[in-house]
Amino acid sequence: MKTVLLFGGSGLVGSGIKQLLSDRYRIIAPAHDEVDVIRSDHVTAIIEQIQPNNIIYAVGLASIDRAEQEPELANLLNVKAPALVAKVAASFGIPLLYFSTNAVFDGTKKNRPYKETDKTNPKSGYGKSKLMGEQIVMNISDKNYVVRFIMPYPTTPHKRKNFTWTILDAFKEGKEIYGITDQVINPICVSDIAEAVHALIATGAGGIYHLGATDYVTNIEFIKKLARIFNFNFNLIKEISFEEFFRGKKAPRTKFCWLDTLKIRKKIGNNILHTIDEGILLFKKNLEKDTNS
Repeated sequence: MKTVLLFGGSGLVGSGIKQLLSDRYRIIAPAHDEVDVIRSDHVTAIIEQIQPNNIIYAVGLASIDRAEQEPELANLLNVKAPALVAKVAASFGIPLLYFSTNAVFDGTKKNRPYKETDKTNPKSGYGKSKLMGEQIVMNISDKNYVVRFIMPYPTTPHKRKNFTWTILDAFKEGKEIYGITDQVINPICVSDIAEAVHALIATGAGGIYHLGATDYVTNIEFIKKLARIFNFNFNLIKEISFEEFFRGKKAPRTKFCWLDTLKIRKKIGNNILHTIDEGILLFKKNLEKDTNS
């Protein structure tokens, strides 16, 4: 069994990878107090100790508004730390996989989803820090991977709130939910991220890849899908424009957040990534399984 060193194993994506791939890899996910990712001696020591075949960097400042308020912290977690880990990993000849975001694009492309080859132009401090992290990781070694995705949601219960949980909680509490009518997205379930990572590192083909659902919807359409599949009240859903919803936010948002997944599907096959409906159904199935267990 191959060994994967996972930094960020307590986060939404990291915990999903740890849970879903633990039967296929020996996954070592040290806590921050065990291994400090901004100290090369810590990173070197854990690599020497466990001798991983791959390293996954799932640490990061994911809050776009917080990254705008605390640029030094965003730079530390999204740029400096992955750069350090990538350099140490390269000295051992170990490929690193770095998670990134659709926010490296400006979100103005209306005619088609963003491809890996499209010009990056981040609007927010968060997007800028992730792009710098990408560039450094790929400059250090072409064996490394950059995996961009948008709006991940869990397929198993997770302690940290995310946009999907927030919507479901609002439905349960009978609160009004504002759905954006003109923001285009393709959210991805965490289980698809985990399976795609497994398939991708098996290929050994480093590079930049996009992950997401295989179809696209507006924000309000996604909320309506949640309501239909979970049997919630559609009357709670209210329409709002992109400009009105994000007015007054600290960080600029992207309106067209869609990512083209053709490249990775050609690499790992068409049977791993799901449609949005399929992802939500899997989410619901696993929630019911957890409730009944």
